[in-house]
Amino acid sequence: MWDPYAEFQSATLPNGLMVYAAYWPRPWEAIGFLIHSGAEYDPIGLEGISHFLEHLVSENAIVQKEVIEAFFEDCGGRVHLGVTSYPSTYYRFFVPIDKTILSKAFSIFGHMLLSAKIERCVERERQTVINEFRHRYPLKFQFDIDTREHKALYRGHWLERFTRPLGNPESVSRIKQNDLQLYYDMYYTPANMSIVGVGGLQLSEIIDLLSESPFAINKKGVRTLLPIPDIDVTPPLETRYVFEMSKHIVVPMEVGVYRSVAKIPGNINGRAVRIIKEMLIEVLNEEIRERRAWAYAINVSQHNFREFHEFSISCDSLALKAINHIEEVIEACIASISDREDLFERIKHRALASNFMIDETAKYVCDDVLDDLATYQRIITLEEMQEDLEQVTMNDIKDILQWLRPERRWTLIMRP
Repeated sequence: MWDPYAEFQSATLPNGLMVYAAYWPRPWEAIGFLIHSGAEYDPIGLEGISHFLEHLVSENAIVQKEVIEAFFEDCGGRVHLGVTSYPSTYYRFFVPIDKTILSKAFSIFGHMLLSAKIERCVERERQTVINEFRHRYPLKFQFDIDTREHKALYRGHWLERFTRPLGNPESVSRIKQNDLQLYYDMYYTPANMSIVGVGGLQLSEIIDLLSESPFAINKKGVRTLLPIPDIDVTPPLETRYVFEMSKHIVVPMEVGVYRSVAKIPGNINGRAVRIIKEMLIEVLNEEIRERRAWAYAINVSQHNFREFHEFSISCDSLALKAINHIEEVIEACIASISDREDLFERIKHRALASNFMIDETAKYVCDDVLDDLATYQRIITLEEMQEDLEQVTMNDIKDILQWLRPERRWTLIMRP
């Protein structure tokens, strides 16, 4: 089967800029620009500076932001002027194969990402970022709960300082214009950047375009990869928190919320985490939604960090009658997984069968590769994923189950 991730070739320019390209015979090109620094790199006390800067980069380009957006729209393309995650920040455009258009696009992005002076719109965008925080946390107790969870699970780790990459109003208010410029000058350098291209350009053609653009600049800088810290795998100090909503807001319905989060060491096969996630989705929905009718849906999710996997189970709109019993039922469901060899084989077979059934669009593949480079500093092929899946055994599932015991999780119960 075709593996689009195996098509990538790479090269490093003299200034340290890494370039990755996959040639597809198409009349367009998706280009992504990855800055290898995100919220994980924010200085203590200045949480949110990576995200704040992402807002300001396009506002301080030599071409006005409105002109940039109009250029890409008028040529039939699209532009995405920034997304900040924990390990990185990325920008992207999508344009037809036309040398004049491509040259101008690389010129715009080169000036924007390598030579901007962060002077304009600082106070306006500061308020925009604070408003974004308030949109995410319209009620103070929501932020307080997330903060409590992170302090319980991630003590001593940089995640203890964050609930989201956007920081918080207090930290964003402390960030000065000079802080932003210093951060930009330190991290927005060719050596700390990767460019990913997917579409009708060969690697050599992308390099030629870059060599004639501001990306050829010899700006000082180094790749700023933080060492992977030792993750504290001891149980959290607090494992359970009950929050009574009626003390803070008028509760319109007699429902509750259950959420439980655990961290799993990063040396465990991530594909095994994917399989156990699917096993639990099936078992929990069958028991809690179908058999007991306690909730509309049970959500099981995972997020991969460099040093661990974050694994969570949640249930919104939980029937009030279930509040005092939901934990014991979920524990019984988790425990039952270790004896479900039939379910394991079925879920594993499904994962293997669907592994190559991906969205083969340039945007999807480009974004996926940007994510791989941000998290793992390399591209993960479908063949490698397939091999990892094939190696997963029932013993791997049992190893993971020990990290999902109640004393290793932080559990939230929200009730009226």
